[in-house]
Amino acid sequence: MALNPVKIAVTCGEPAGIGPEVALKALGGLSGLEIALVGPEEVWESAAKRLGVGIRPDFEIVSPEDSPKIDCQPGKMTPSSALCATLSAELATRMALSGEVDAVVTAPLTKEGLHLSGRHFPGHTELLADMCGVKNPTMAFFGGSFIVSLATTHLPLREVAGSITSEAVLTAISNTCEALKKHMAVQGPRIGVCGLNPHAGENGLLGDEEQKIISPAIAEAIKSGIDAVGPLPADAIFVKLNRGDFDAVVALYHDQGLGPFKLLHFNDGVNVTLGLPIIRTSPDHGTAFEIAHRGIADPGSMAE
Repeated sequence: MALNPVKIAVTCGEPAGIGPEVALKALGGLSGLEIALVGPEEVWESAAKRLGVGIRPDFEIVSPEDSPKIDCQPGKMTPSSALCATLSAELATRMALSGEVDAVVTAPLTKEGLHLSGRHFPGHTELLADMCGVKNPTMAFFGGSFIVSLATTHLPLREVAGSITSEAVLTAISNTCEALKKHMAVQGPRIGVCGLNPHAGENGLLGDEEQKIISPAIAEAIKSGIDAVGPLPADAIFVKLNRGDFDAVVALYHDQGLGPFKLLHFNDGVNVTLGLPIIRTSPDHGTAFEIAHRGIADPGSMAE
């Protein structure tokens, strides 16, 4: 029996950035998918014109009904361009929730743009989680077999220690384990968990978060049947992940996990939001205003 092709909603992201460009570049070489380009037609047509390509006739363009006329300048976000990006992300999410599409791929927008649009979330992840009614999503990054998820998301560094709870760590471990089994066909995933402090706290000499917060979460994960190991020093755990000792690592804050990940997978990494009732992925880079509308953006991460 023939299966229907997967239908993916791809958002335009911030029009003043590289989102429309990398989306069209990435989609140009793909086949076997149904694609809905979500965003105003003028945004997609303008990007296609700059690239000297036509929009494939088999692509559907779905524009938010209430999108404003866009003042779009290369590398300069405006209130209208920010609202365009936000409305497109929200529309794509509704399409996935209603079953119109099978998955959502979001091009980059900015945190400032979300706030400018009246959505007071620190990023895409939290916006989509709110729309899906999910309290604790997990931000994860896939680069081949190098998979890193985060117990916290976009926080000022001074707030990280106070925001790490056993519940947050356990949720990240559980969501990561479930995703590996469900989407990556990994049987019995082995998950390493970072410590927060240097040397994973050195038995309390360099901080007690490992003993009071992280270890209890790992113990609870093990009790539920998950093969979790840690807390391990963050300066060594990624070496172990890279050589295959773990199927994934749970990091405790953004740059702890993203520094090693982007060192290896800057151009082909994929951001995946775990714990949602829909599949949502995005490239692992931002709007790159400094090279916007110049046709030189690398579409590798978007294609992945």
